[in-house]
Amino acid sequence: MSTQTADQSTLATDLDDHALEPVPRDRRKSLLQMIIIQIGWNISVSSFLVGGVVGGGTTFGEGMAAIVVGNLVLAVVAVLVGLVGYRTGLSSYLAARAVFGRHGAALVSLMLGVIAMGFIGVLMDTWGGAVSKLIPAVPPWAFVLAFAVAITSTSIFGIKGLVRFSAVAVPIEIGIALVALVKIGGGDGGFADVLQHVPVAPIGFASAVGAVIATWVTGAALVGDVARYAKRPRDVLISGFCGFIVGAGVFETIATISAMKVGNSNFVLVMQGLGLLAPAAVMLVLALWNTADNNLYSASLAFTNASSSIRLRLSKPVWTLVSIVIAVVVAFSGLANSFLTFLTIIGLVAPPFAGVLIAHFWVLARHSSGRELLRTAPAVRVEALVAWLAAAVLSKITDVLLADPIEGLVFGFVIYAVLGWGVILVKRRANSPALQIGDAS
Repeated sequence: MSTQTADQSTLATDLDDHALEPVPRDRRKSLLQMIIIQIGWNISVSSFLVGGVVGGGTTFGEGMAAIVVGNLVLAVVAVLVGLVGYRTGLSSYLAARAVFGRHGAALVSLMLGVIAMGFIGVLMDTWGGAVSKLIPAVPPWAFVLAFAVAITSTSIFGIKGLVRFSAVAVPIEIGIALVALVKIGGGDGGFADVLQHVPVAPIGFASAVGAVIATWVTGAALVGDVARYAKRPRDVLISGFCGFIVGAGVFETIATISAMKVGNSNFVLVMQGLGLLAPAAVMLVLALWNTADNNLYSASLAFTNASSSIRLRLSKPVWTLVSIVIAVVVAFSGLANSFLTFLTIIGLVAPPFAGVLIAHFWVLARHSSGRELLRTAPAVRVEALVAWLAAAVLSKITDVLLADPIEGLVFGFVIYAVLGWGVILVKRRANSPALQIGDAS
């Protein structure tokens, strides 16, 4: 094979990114690459927004405990889902096809893909306005369009694009964050004001944990899109905890401390007050880019799977472009004030999805391979859809656990495990030779 042909083959593989098949063993990534991708994914501008919620509504002890508890829950979910991706080699949406059925997964994929890009559109709108206020010469629409092109340029190359960008961005982001924390602590009174912080409008520990979980529960539920490239189970475990503790947890902590110290969790404005506007602008762009290109990557996989389920043969690069168009449309629709609404929807929809996925692969089909599960998937698995819907409703109307997202996760797992075992037992009974003989007599 000529060099040009080999390069074309590699490019085609990167663009396709095993969107509709298990990732082969020879395409798996190293532990360091998995850690870099996971931390990059979890460093998000939404961490600063969550920090404002937690920092403005809790004491220091409550806020730190909420961040730790919330991210530990997310890390556990991410590891359980990630191990499914590692074992089967399937993306989250191909795994959903095995769980919800070929046509049922199309509905699931479309819903999660649209929500993911709507979320990114809201963030682009919010931070486009922030950049415009700091740099009036740049109108918000110009930032949105330029940013859309930027994130598409990395996401369209799949996992390879994510690795290359994160390898550059993550060290810079962590360095800037640590400088900011030192600067904040070096101000008048140090961290004494933070330790003695009393919220004006307390939100309670459960609400703070719920905010932390809701922000990243979709990422935890869809981490199989990245974890399917892991070489070993320990790589999934280590990268998952690094992502939520080093990535999301550290930046939520900095934003929370900032909110308690100066009354503002807006990282850019705080850094501007510290005389660090240029690093703040760099952090803003890199953090939003990290979040957005991973969501764009995941959404393109979702739409590719959905279109395949209904026999609409469009490639993953095409769906990457469609996905970014959705985000831009949402950004231009002026939904910047709908961040909490999106968090609420995500907190209702994604946790039950993760619970159902975990129940299927850890309880009902733990010994089956990825290819076998795809081959034997029914058109629609009604019990999975029922469990997903029931868990979402129950998490909204009940108050039996710490936060709605945790309830959705547990309800989804329990309801589907029970329904799934019930269906299996009924089928076994129907196919029992003794029963068939008895019926014949």
